[in-house]
Amino acid sequence: MRFTHFFFDLDGTLTDSRRGIYNSALYAVDKLGIPASKRPDDLSPFIGPPLRDSFKLVFGLNDEMAELATSYYREYYGREGLYQHAIYPRIPEVLEELSSRGLNLSVVTSKAEVYAKEIISNSPLSDLFSGISGCELNGERSQKNELIDYNFKKLGKTDKSKILMIGDRMHDIRGARQSGISSAGVLYGFGSLDEIMNEKPDFLITNPDDLLLVNNIIQTNFQ
Repeated sequence: MRFTHFFFDLDGTLTDSRRGIYNSALYAVDKLGIPASKRPDDLSPFIGPPLRDSFKLVFGLNDEMAELATSYYREYYGREGLYQHAIYPRIPEVLEELSSRGLNLSVVTSKAEVYAKEIISNSPLSDLFSGISGCELNGERSQKNELIDYNFKKLGKTDKSKILMIGDRMHDIRGARQSGISSAGVLYGFGSLDEIMNEKPDFLITNPDDLLLVNNIIQTNFQ
C-alpha cells in the first residue's frame, strides 16, 4: 500500500459548511457596522484560509480590526454556525471503507480545533478519525503546513512518504508540499479547478469515491 495515512481538510472536503461560515462572517461585519455597499457578493475566501487573513483580504481590515471581527465571527459560529453544515454524499461510506482497509485517517483543518472536534464528534464520522488537528483560538498554528506538521508529530514515528493530504483549496496543496508530503486536490469542494491545478497536486479527486482508488492509480504528471 503506497499511502497508510490520509489527512483530510474539513470545510469543502468532508462537509459543505458554506452556510455556517457565511452567516458567521456576515454577523461579524454587521457588528462592525460595515455597510452593504462595502460587502462583496463573494465570501468564498472565508472557506479554507485562516480566518483573520480572510477578514483582511475581503474587507481590508487591519490587524486590530481583523482580530475584533474574528471574535464577533466566533460569537455566532460557536453558538449556531458550526452546526450549519452538511456532510457531502458518499463521504461516510467512503471513509468507512478506507478505515476498514486499515488506513489511518485524520482531520487537518485551519478551523479552530475546538470547533472541528465538536463538528466531528456530533457527526456519523466520529469514530473514524485517529486525530483532529486545528488552529488555536488565538490564531496560533493556523497555516496549513504548521497544521500538517502538528498532526504528523501526534502520529509519532511515521514515514512522510506514506501520508496524503486531501483538500479543496490551494492552501491544502501548498501546505502539503511545504511539509514534504503528497497531496490530492478535491474538485467537488469550494476551490476552482484553476486554483487546484495551479498548485500541481499529485492526485485529483472528482468525487469521494475516487479516494478508494488513490493507492491504485498513477500520479498526475504535474511535477
